[in-house]
Amino acid sequence: MFGRGTWAIFGLGKESFDTFVKNLYDQPGMLAASQLAASAVTRATAIDTMGINPFSGPRLDDEHPVGAEHEAALAKFATMEPDERATHVLPEEIVQCEGYGATEAQFRLHATMPWYGLWAVWNEWKDVSDIASIREQRCYRMLDRPYKFLESTDKKTVDQDTTGITAVIRKQVPVFLDFNDGLIYIENTNKDLLYQVTVRLSLLGVEVIPVAWTFPGRPNWPAEILNRLHEKTQFQTEFQQRADDASRFTKNEIEKHENRELESIVSKFFSMTELSSGLWLGISTPAQIRLHDAGAPIGVKGSTTATTLLNVTNGANVLSGALTFQEVLSGTTKKGAEYSFRKDLFCVDVNDKINMTEIGAAMLRGFNLSSFRKDVMREIRHTKEVPTIDQFWANWLHEMSNALRAIEGTFRDILEIDGDQPAGIVPMPVPTKESMQEITGA
Repeated sequence: MFGRGTWAIFGLGKESFDTFVKNLYDQPGMLAASQLAASAVTRATAIDTMGINPFSGPRLDDEHPVGAEHEAALAKFATMEPDERATHVLPEEIVQCEGYGATEAQFRLHATMPWYGLWAVWNEWKDVSDIASIREQRCYRMLDRPYKFLESTDKKTVDQDTTGITAVIRKQVPVFLDFNDGLIYIENTNKDLLYQVTVRLSLLGVEVIPVAWTFPGRPNWPAEILNRLHEKTQFQTEFQQRADDASRFTKNEIEKHENRELESIVSKFFSMTELSSGLWLGISTPAQIRLHDAGAPIGVKGSTTATTLLNVTNGANVLSGALTFQEVLSGTTKKGAEYSFRKDLFCVDVNDKINMTEIGAAMLRGFNLSSFRKDVMREIRHTKEVPTIDQFWANWLHEMSNALRAIEGTFRDILEIDGDQPAGIVPMPVPTKESMQEITGA
């Protein structure tokens, strides 16, 4: 987290707030939902599980483990039905263990805003040894020949007798719950893991709502946005000159612009457009270019290559690209001369994979708050105070939600979507009986 990554976004039912908070104080329920219990279940039963840790304790279960003599009891408790757990008596050593979160304070990120954070931990029971090498060793010692040279009956015997070392493999991801905007953010792209996180959140009382990036009447809106931006790009002459130079010289031989601001534009982007908001929006690679409507997409790694391809035919267009939002600031040198410079605010990839409709998630792919770390470090130097962990998380969520609103507003503006129309990240329509009959013909 706190760097470039991909976030899956789900809707969150604001009316589930009270139930969620109430469940955070349910000690038996939070113990059963915890990573402390989930890892015990995986070790005891060799099945995959999902558990949670508070945002401030990514390895809280490791810091405060239960004794080995209590693991079986904890695993049994975690697999009980809720009504069974209510009457079940656990050893006091488990109940009083500090390896799990069971209060609102351990998950809340802000005193006045309804923001919450946690780590979702996926525990997978896997063989962590190299079975092939173990098998080869047995063949050398017992049969004096490599495995490939064994008879089929001997191979079968060796296979049956060869066992590896299994262990719990954990994968954990940060999760934000924003009850103010009604959104859930999960930093991951694995469909199975995302589904398991939403199931765990539902068990905690959170209403998870499927959503998708939607712009009415614009089925190919990602490409439409990119091409509308490129049509209005400024610095066209400079982009073309840099592309021409790149075709004739090596990177080190290309003469840089004396204007640092201009150099920063042509060296990184192949399009730069000023928005009505006063921000600037640049398109960079990786990107996909199509030379004509019937042509196959061409993957592009270099911005100068993108410029060249887009000028090959009149019908060339952009299918995908990386967007960077910038603001132009001014400064003064020590000698009193004024100058301007560009500050990257945030970036996001735009392509046809921006929705994960199978699980109802809208994606922020390649997302980064470009200046977040620099801004925080500057504030630390100025105030001489380091933010607390909850402040780091809350600030990231605040800036990410601001960026999301800016992205939605910008896309609406570029596509000229009427202000009253639902657009951006909106709930996915729930299939009705009539619509299902139309699809199935029943």
